[in-house]
Amino acid sequence: MGRWHRLAEFMTNINLVSIALVAVFVLPVIAGATGVFSRDTVRRSVTGLLESVELILGLIFSIYLAKKIFIDHDGGIYSKIYGILPASARTALAGNAMLAYVIAVPVLLFILLIIVRLITEPLYRFVLIPAADLIYSGVSMLGPFMKKIIGALWKLPRAAVMTVIFATAIYFSSYFIYWPSLAHWASSSREYQLVYDNVLYPALNSSIAKKIPVLVGDEFRKAATGSVSLDHAKAVDNAIEKLTGGNIKIIHYFNGVTLDEAVKSNDEIDKKAREIAAKGKDDKEKAYLLYKWISKNVKYDYPKAERIASYPMGEKSGSIVAFDTRRGICFDYSSLYVSMCRAVGLKVRFVTGQGYSGAAWGDHAWNQVWIDSEERWINVDTTFGSSGMNYFDRENFSVDHKDAEVQGEW
Repeated sequence: MGRWHRLAEFMTNINLVSIALVAVFVLPVIAGATGVFSRDTVRRSVTGLLESVELILGLIFSIYLAKKIFIDHDGGIYSKIYGILPASARTALAGNAMLAYVIAVPVLLFILLIIVRLITEPLYRFVLIPAADLIYSGVSMLGPFMKKIIGALWKLPRAAVMTVIFATAIYFSSYFIYWPSLAHWASSSREYQLVYDNVLYPALNSSIAKKIPVLVGDEFRKAATGSVSLDHAKAVDNAIEKLTGGNIKIIHYFNGVTLDEAVKSNDEIDKKAREIAAKGKDDKEKAYLLYKWISKNVKYDYPKAERIASYPMGEKSGSIVAFDTRRGICFDYSSLYVSMCRAVGLKVRFVTGQGYSGAAWGDHAWNQVWIDSEERWINVDTTFGSSGMNYFDRENFSVDHKDAEVQGEW
C-alpha cells in the first residue's frame, strides 16, 4: 500500500508543463550528441545558429510591431497602418490585445523572416558554409567523445529557441482555453516562470502581459466546502437556490465566513470611507477615490494565497481584516470596497469569476458600482489596481475578466 500511495502522490504532484519544457530543451541536445558526425551535419548546425537568431529576433520584433500597430497605434506610421485595416477588423481587435497578438504576430513573423532571409542569403552562402567546412576539418580530427560534446553544444541555441516558442504556445493557449490543470501547472512551473519572466513578460509588456495575482484553481469552491466533495457542494447550492427561488445565496468562502459577514464594517472603516469620499464631487469620483485608496494602501498577501491553495480553511478574511492589516487577497479587497461604498451611500456589488494574471486564468473577485448619472454599473477591480494599472471602469475590462457572477448587491 505504501508503494502505491507514494506513486499516487507522485502522479498528483507531477507538473506536465515543466516536463514538456525540459523535454523540448533536452531532446535536441541529445540528438546533437548522438547524431552522425558529417560535413552536412556541421553545415546544418552552423547555419542553424543564424536561423535561431533570426527566428527569436523576428518573433520579438513581430510582437513589438503588433503592439505598436494594433494596441498602441497612437501616431505616426503605426497609426496610418492601423487606419488601413477594415473597420470590422478594428472593431473586432479593439481592446483585445491577446487576439491582436494571435492574429498579427504569425503573419508579421512570416513576412519578416522572408525579408531577413533575402538579406542574409549571401551570408549563408559565402560565410557560414565555408566556416562550417573549416570547423568540420578541425573537429574531424578529435576523438568520438569530443565530437559528441561539440554536437550537443551546437544544438543549445536551437533548443533555447524551441523552448521559448513552446512556452509562448502555452501562454496563448492558457488564455483562450481555460483548463484548470494547465493554469496550475503553468503557475507552479519554475521552468515556465523562468521563460515568462525573462522573455514573455518583457516582450509582451502590454495590457495583457502583467504580473497580477489570482487564485489558480477552484479555491473559492474548495474554501467553501472544506473536505466536502464538489458534487455534494453543488447539490447543496442547487437545493438552496430552488428553495429560495434564487433570491438567497449562501456562500461560505474562507474559514466559514459568509459574504454578509465578510463585508461587515466598523466605525473606523466607515470614518475613513467618508473622509476619502468627501473629496469627490459626484458618485463616480467618490467611487474612484475609494478604489484608488484601497489599491494603493492594501498589499496583496501572497503567503495567504499560498496557504489557501494548500488548505483554504482557517484563514481570517473580509473587510475588517483587510483594513486592519492592510493586506489581503482578492476576496478581502472586494469585501473592503463593498464596506466603504456602503458607508458613503454608493450601490455596490460583489462579483466572482475568472481573472487573467498574465500567465494563467484563476479564481478572482471584483466589484461593480452603480453610477446614477450614467445609469449603469461599472466594473472596479481594486486587486488588479494594486499592480499600478487602472482597473476603474476600464474599457477592455473583459479581456482579463470573464464568467462574472454577482454574489451580492447592497
